[in-house]
Amino acid sequence: MRLKIHFIIKLSNSKIAKRIKEEVKIKFDGNKYQVKISESSFKGETKTLAREAVLDKTDLIVACGGDGTINEIINEIKERKFKIAIVPIGSGNGIARHFKIPLDISKSLDLILRHNYTFVDIGKVNESLFLGNVAFGIGADFIKNYHKIKNKGLVGYFLAFIKTIFSIKEKQFIIDIDGERIISTPLILIVSNTNQQGYNFTVTPKAKTDDGLLDMFIVENRSFFKNIINVFKIVLGLNFYPGKSIYKKIENLNITPQKPIKNIQIDGENLNVNDGIYKIKSVKKTLQLITPN
Repeated sequence: MRLKIHFIIKLSNSKIAKRIKEEVKIKFDGNKYQVKISESSFKGETKTLAREAVLDKTDLIVACGGDGTINEIINEIKERKFKIAIVPIGSGNGIARHFKIPLDISKSLDLILRHNYTFVDIGKVNESLFLGNVAFGIGADFIKNYHKIKNKGLVGYFLAFIKTIFSIKEKQFIIDIDGERIISTPLILIVSNTNQQGYNFTVTPKAKTDDGLLDMFIVENRSFFKNIINVFKIVLGLNFYPGKSIYKKIENLNITPQKPIKNIQIDGENLNVNDGIYKIKSVKKTLQLITPN
């Protein structure tokens, strides 16, 4: 019986999409695999295609894109113990980098042919799932600004950073973790499942996707000058002095904004929200993902 595989390509570059199609045709033997290739060209279409794959009883869904594409797919398949693979053709590719999935298209397709599945944890914030991370404060505003900029990649990230750092809006949160309460006005507030946020940049280097825990990192909002210093410390991978940041491994937590917030960042995408409380937890070993190890 042939294995049913559905490749969902986030269509940001027609040349890359064409190359994936050509290589899939060469590498995946028609006697062994029943392959379907779909292209997602607008926001929300990836979810529609993933839903079709689920209804079609597909054995494996392959996310060809970045962290946002992966997020759309896992939020459609929800917690069904589904099998997915990744061909990383996004910008930062934080999730792929965490799992050491090759960034080369040909090598990532070869990895799929090995069928090496790993059960991995995912995170959940209210009703939305994430494989990478969820961020509040500057992290959310940064991504919102990034998606408004025409330039993508590192140039776009730099421009979004400049716009964000000069327009920081003070936001206060109450964070409840296992009986402990933290009152924070954060510059950075991120809860991560992976040890990468993209481009080999990380604020959660200890994060694992098989320990049933999420990693929380907080840096408080200070003066403009101190914020600049703290951001450069993070970018350069420098350590903070004790008491200057908070790093915790947690199973679940609740984050309550003192005033309503309009958006959060989830797996590199902007998500418009209006909830009064954000319940975040780890969902243990729910997803089967093809990885090198």
